[in-house]
Amino acid sequence: MKQMENIRILLISPNVLGLKNGINRIQPGLGIMYIAAVLEQRGCTVAVYDSALEGYENQLEVPGRSNIVEIGDSDEAITKRISSFKPDLIGISVLFYNQSAQAGHAAKLAKRILPEVPVVVGGNQVAEEYEALMQNNCFDFAMINESDKNFADFIEIYFSGNDYHKVPGLVYRQGEHLISNPPGGIIKNLDELPFPARHLVNMEKYFKISMFHNPYSRHPRVGNVMTSRGCPEKCSFCTTPLRWGNHIRWRSPENVYQEILLLKEQYGVGEIQFEDDSLTLNIRNLFKLCDLIGPLNLSWNTVNGIRADYHGNREGKQEQMFRRMAQAGCYQVCLGVETGNQELLDGLLNKNLDLKSVEPCVSAAKKAGLAVHLFLMVGFPGESVKQIENTIRFAEELDVDSCSISIYSPLPGTPLYKYAAENNFLVDGFSKDNILFAKANIKIPGMTSDEFEAQVVNWTNRLNKRLKEKSPEKYQEKYGKFLDKSNTFIFRKHS
Repeated sequence: MKQMENIRILLISPNVLGLKNGINRIQPGLGIMYIAAVLEQRGCTVAVYDSALEGYENQLEVPGRSNIVEIGDSDEAITKRISSFKPDLIGISVLFYNQSAQAGHAAKLAKRILPEVPVVVGGNQVAEEYEALMQNNCFDFAMINESDKNFADFIEIYFSGNDYHKVPGLVYRQGEHLISNPPGGIIKNLDELPFPARHLVNMEKYFKISMFHNPYSRHPRVGNVMTSRGCPEKCSFCTTPLRWGNHIRWRSPENVYQEILLLKEQYGVGEIQFEDDSLTLNIRNLFKLCDLIGPLNLSWNTVNGIRADYHGNREGKQEQMFRRMAQAGCYQVCLGVETGNQELLDGLLNKNLDLKSVEPCVSAAKKAGLAVHLFLMVGFPGESVKQIENTIRFAEELDVDSCSISIYSPLPGTPLYKYAAENNFLVDGFSKDNILFAKANIKIPGMTSDEFEAQVVNWTNRLNKRLKEKSPEKYQEKYGKFLDKSNTFIFRKHS
């Protein structure tokens, strides 16, 4: 039996797969830092180890995987870090599918040196993957969905010697069977959460590498922040509602401001990248936040995308919104449009977006002085090359500054993944650890996967080099730090 103040917890974000010569992004994991902060609040001694960050310079080609590298620390370094901390429990995060195998390997390394120490796997992908992950006996438990409170409760109950089997979201073994408890313990008032435990991660190395969600940041010292959890939309390709639900919970603008103020004062952050899917939906909160952070003179960006139709049906409201954002330091908005085919949006993708709303949104943002970035996806199940070309033409007709074209990733648990799997659209030999946004996992009519990936690079270059023709100065300002790396695909991000 142990008291919380005597318990040592090591949280590991494992190595990751990326693209050879690609832009392999890396930033502090908000989920793991929130969990660390709650554990510290309960009295535990906590360490956070991002092995992909610490060994970022080690990018080793994966045998048999074309253009794929593993990024992160060596087995020796991982083992040394685990043994030196002497944890009572180890938590391993699987944020993306391209970390699943690496998470399992980290668990094996841990069990090799500390066989009696329990290992728990959690993170974004575990809700759909826990059965496969738990086939690895080095994982003793799994936590699914939102776990800020549940994980801390489990640790407290486990080490007190009491019955932990009813903790919401816990997955455990009972004989030869896996038991998965229903999720619960949702944080309704997000202001109750402590700020992410950034003091436990190597912030200076994140700044030095400077490969954040938007790697083309204006400032090398970037803070990533979420102001809400949840999304009211029901897009068939997206996992956000699966993780956080369709009901949005908002942090108060004052609470968000305090976190941003801390980032500026303690870490010298000069740019904020908001990770929300729906930052602009609650316009009252947004305007209040703009009023609060404007005097901080920070740059900021909506890197996870916003909808083009929010407030567009109210005369002048969208333009007013973008003007307020620009006055408060916003320099770019990212619009999640996905495709230039209305029939795909209405049917296959269930996105509920009228493409006619996109051009007025772009115009309003540009009028406010904002740069506009367009998120596109291609390679959907059953999508024709003609439809993809429609998307490219649609983007070319807009006055946007830049575009990113992701190859559709079939994310397990989503309706579109189920549709692709049931209708034989997945490529032969499909593997979930190949889910990278620059890798083709769906069969494309008349093309091999390699041919399609190369064509997407061509389309992406074609769209983005328009800025070079229009304004060489802006092009240099945006992409300058990558232009001297001739072997790097400067528009091609792995995730």
